[in-house]
Amino acid sequence: MRSSIRLLGGIVGILAAGLLATPVAAASPSYVSKESGTSAYAYTEECADNTDGTVTCESSSLDVFKGVTKQSGLPTFRGDRACYSSSTYTFDPNSGTPGESNGLFGCAFHSGTLRINRLISISLAPTSVELTRVECSATECTETPAGTITISGTWTGVGPTSTSKGRFRFDDGTCVQVNAERSRSRQATFVGTLAGANARMATGSFSFRSNCEF
Repeated sequence: MRSSIRLLGGIVGILAAGLLATPVAAASPSYVSKESGTSAYAYTEECADNTDGTVTCESSSLDVFKGVTKQSGLPTFRGDRACYSSSTYTFDPNSGTPGESNGLFGCAFHSGTLRINRLISISLAPTSVELTRVECSATECTETPAGTITISGTWTGVGPTSTSKGRFRFDDGTCVQVNAERSRSRQATFVGTLAGANARMATGSFSFRSNCEF
């Protein structure tokens, strides 16, 4: 189950990166997002069992992107983006019921600090990111400004490049979500803000469509 949470966290992180400054658009019952370009992420997560049977996880991620992003109701974005997030969350591993959670997130846009050499190496020079703190109970979340953080790092490709082409559809009769991708990706090492992170680089096109209420 934790590996599934890690995968979901990566997908959500990628989508949130494009939506951080656009909560109104994201809340629309009909939403489409498309990206085409090159990206890289670094991700860490540690989980521990609690005495009450719940599990608490701490995770951090850093992701970068350069290319074109199109979102419903917004101007087309062309340029580079660097995002940081960290979170602590508790859940019941038997039912999946979430508990309290808190985290930090933020992005820098058009910083000019991202350098991409295909899927060979990607580097982010020191970049300042304004952070927002999010604290959630089981029923609501609050957001407050949380200062800044300076992030940086270098991804270096390791091993072969893999090709992916796929489409995933979720439909419960009321809510429909569709994810699609056509990409090439490569495992990477990462040296930078996050120590001991899992890392990967990718280039291609990705899309997300939903008619669900967020």
